[in-house]
Amino acid sequence: MTALMGLTGRLRVAKLHLITDVRSEQGDFRDFVVAALRGGVDMLQVRDARAGEDELLEALEIARSAANQVNATVVVGRNAAVARRFEADVLHLGASDQTEGARTAVHAYGLLGRSVHDVEDLTAPQADYLFVGPVFDADPTDELQMPGLELVRRAAELQPVDDRQATPWFAVGGITAKNIEQVVEAGALRAAVSSAITAADDPETAAAGLKLVLQQAWDANPAMESYAIGSLGGGNARLLTDTAE
Repeated sequence: MTALMGLTGRLRVAKLHLITDVRSEQGDFRDFVVAALRGGVDMLQVRDARAGEDELLEALEIARSAANQVNATVVVGRNAAVARRFEADVLHLGASDQTEGARTAVHAYGLLGRSVHDVEDLTAPQADYLFVGPVFDADPTDELQMPGLELVRRAAELQPVDDRQATPWFAVGGITAKNIEQVVEAGALRAAVSSAITAADDPETAAAGLKLVLQQAWDANPAMESYAIGSLGGGNARLLTDTAE
């Protein structure tokens, strides 16, 4: 049995969220995941529109087995059917995805994340955490306007990072080692990244560098110590059988 303690608490102290596909081209998903988690990834989201359900489930089981070793959290990206079969801890929804019924895709203590692109959505009670962006770039197929750092600044005002009553949020969209300091200066203490780690020659080192910047910013805010202590003092717990090889 594997104990997953305090999903909400772990969410609140998470700083680095990685979004990855199943790496079918590279064929190195297990090694990649282990390296990224070793580098400090707190939440690992598997999202791949090209992969079939069985392929996604296999990758998610691998990810969960590795994540359990470092107390990290696995997230199913934008696929409620897979989340339901996986008995997911967390399902992440896109801004255009329907929220109705989404809670039933995760287990009783599971969490929902959601991407938001507008100031109006920052305070709407719709998820347990938010992705705020895109900050530096966007998927051209989404035809999104890029709200940039201004939305990050507004999120910092409307959902203060040191307020345990606020919704936790991650800045997202084109964040790399070269621009993450700008995100931090705008008020973010959490970031979601993809190619900054997935395209790196050394995923562990790439993750560690990003995590260090976020951790230093977190530590520089005196209020975050009590925030973290209070967050880890509560939350929910779940027992599950680890069936991954």
